[in-house]
Amino acid sequence: MTITGPTLDDRTYEQLREELIRRIPVYTPEWTNHNESDPGIALVELFASLGESLLYRFNQIPDTTKIAFLNLLGVRPRPPQLAGTLLVATTDRPAGVQVLRGTRATAGAVEYETVNELRAWPLRATAAGKLCVPTDIDLDERERLRERRRREDADLRQRAALRRPAADVSNPTCFYRTQVLPDDPTTTEPALDVSRTADRSLWLALVADHPFDASQLSGQTLFIGVAFDEKLPRPFDLDSVEARPGKKWISDELTTDPPETRWELWSGPDAPAQQTMLSLTVVNDSTRGMTTTGVVEVELPQDFPLQSKGAVPLGDYYSPPPMDDPKVAANIIGWLRVQRPRSENDGIHGVRWVGLNAVQVEQAVTARPELLGVGSSEPGQTFQLTKAPVLSGTVRLDVEENGDWRQWTEVETLATSREDDAHFSVEAQTGLVRFGMRSRVPQLGQRVRVVSYRYGGGAAGNVPRGAINALTGVASVTVTNVLPARGGADSVTLAAALSDIPGRVHRRDRAVVAEDFGSLACEVSGVSRADTLSLFHPDTPTVRRAGAVSVVIFPDEDLRSPEAPLPDSDLLRRVATYLDPRRLVTTELYVIPPTYREIAVAVGIRVREGYQVDAVRRWVELLLRQYLAPVPPFGPSGRGWPLGRAVRRAELEAIAVQVDGVDSVEGDLQLARRLGSAWDVQQTVELSRWEIPQLSTMTVVRGTPLPVGTGYTPPPDPGKDPVLVPLPPEVCR
Repeated sequence: MTITGPTLDDRTYEQLREELIRRIPVYTPEWTNHNESDPGIALVELFASLGESLLYRFNQIPDTTKIAFLNLLGVRPRPPQLAGTLLVATTDRPAGVQVLRGTRATAGAVEYETVNELRAWPLRATAAGKLCVPTDIDLDERERLRERRRREDADLRQRAALRRPAADVSNPTCFYRTQVLPDDPTTTEPALDVSRTADRSLWLALVADHPFDASQLSGQTLFIGVAFDEKLPRPFDLDSVEARPGKKWISDELTTDPPETRWELWSGPDAPAQQTMLSLTVVNDSTRGMTTTGVVEVELPQDFPLQSKGAVPLGDYYSPPPMDDPKVAANIIGWLRVQRPRSENDGIHGVRWVGLNAVQVEQAVTARPELLGVGSSEPGQTFQLTKAPVLSGTVRLDVEENGDWRQWTEVETLATSREDDAHFSVEAQTGLVRFGMRSRVPQLGQRVRVVSYRYGGGAAGNVPRGAINALTGVASVTVTNVLPARGGADSVTLAAALSDIPGRVHRRDRAVVAEDFGSLACEVSGVSRADTLSLFHPDTPTVRRAGAVSVVIFPDEDLRSPEAPLPDSDLLRRVATYLDPRRLVTTELYVIPPTYREIAVAVGIRVREGYQVDAVRRWVELLLRQYLAPVPPFGPSGRGWPLGRAVRRAELEAIAVQVDGVDSVEGDLQLARRLGSAWDVQQTVELSRWEIPQLSTMTVVRGTPLPVGTGYTPPPDPGKDPVLVPLPPEVCR
């Protein structure tokens, strides 16, 4: 990738011309005609034009040597990263609408493309689970409920003429309610933990709100989008039982083959016992076995539908849960079920949303074919693509040889190419196609063309929910992104690329020493900071484990808690996927979130005369919060608070008195650590080497500090709560 050098003097022709004209009265006050028709002004404009050309050449000089060495060593700075999200299509065409792979979707000026094809149907999906409800019922009441259940069950089976035996009422009784997932995955409603439902299954109702011939779905594929709650529980504590075992965070587990899932179709209330559920074929699954957000493509049987519209389920273990909304229940044309087989140890967790007609999109666009030019037989030929930045590995280039077009191979570097190798490389940032000095090159008169390539990426692709609302070239379809697009990042800056030269040359894209893991992890988009704990196993944090390396990941942002950000499981998985092929075979790699320890600070200050008290107080609080912040550019050295570094009262006092307007600290600064529900005041808060402080409560007041941990409004004394009496409104009569 070619790196553009810095601009030392960015003055243009117009700026130079205006500056020269402004200097005329200083040096030649007798020159008063400054119109364009004046011959002297013509000379000024000529000088400005030549000056602009010289400045352009001058700006190429700085850092040229460093950039040349960077390109010579083959150190490629990080290209722009792609943003991606889920797109849901809606149509009213009874026969459905086909959306091909590579169809463009737009959010304003930002373009995306569908990763796979999609067949959109005039249907929607409603996901539900059987959530167990604990009940305290005496034995007599339980027996009466069982008898009632026996009678209702027999009545339903008799009316349905089922050949299925009645349930054994001597089995344990589980009372449940139907939990329906919301249509908006970004709501604050809790996600559905499928592993804790009564049947460990997620049920999906296919709902036709308008007249629809369900037989059209025979043998067709449904595109089911699934969004998971990938946020980690807060507060996260490595010592807690929920955070273990460490196998959960090992790179092999985060990147291994997905667990098995079973998708089935409910045969309806009239089906025999042995044919209650019909297994379905999964064509494609980007959710990795219902573990991460993605799309599942499920093929329906040829004899679909197997039930009548609005069929009433029994609500037992082998049938769907009853729907509380009668309109939804009356329009259901089929039920799908997904669950883990009993051979799998883990279940399905944290499902936040399930929808139909979903497809993944990413911030990349496929360019049209281009004729680049004609070969010259010279080594090192270059051709320019019209679009950039280019995604590496996506360029299909042909060279006309003896009247036929032959495809050449894109490689990362031409240094190892031999004489007969038909290789070329592409500089992703600029879109420059380069042929080798010692390998094959296009001969004189041979035409060079590009059949296709993809370009795009950048932070502009991180758009909010609902921003993608247009689909190019497809009629009768409306689209929207149900989740915010994320993952996009701009290419690395020149300053960052130059400062990283020693590290890139040292590690050579391999993770060997501890510093390599942290530096490589920071190359993943979404990572703000990564620290390495050598000889550290999450299961035994106090015991050094040979061969174990843990990488602590801090995200760029966490809207739930910006002052103590936690990564989600998707970011941990992407970091593990990036690091795993770069580690040594003998290294046991773990990718874990940070463990925060809550602290509280209370400060009393004396304000100098002439300074506004509230302004000084806010500046003290801001400075202390930034000093204790875990992510760059804050912290003691601008890289976040170091892992395991103790928090000392005297250190915080020294920070507080640096604010302009603070005369001194009144009394002693109060520093405390949370122990359960109480605060323990300490001179120094010691932290384990994997811990980092989280400033939970801070108060800065004038005069004596408030009790630490109470906030600005202390709670009233027990037994002295005021008596509140509402007054009626005054009405004129």
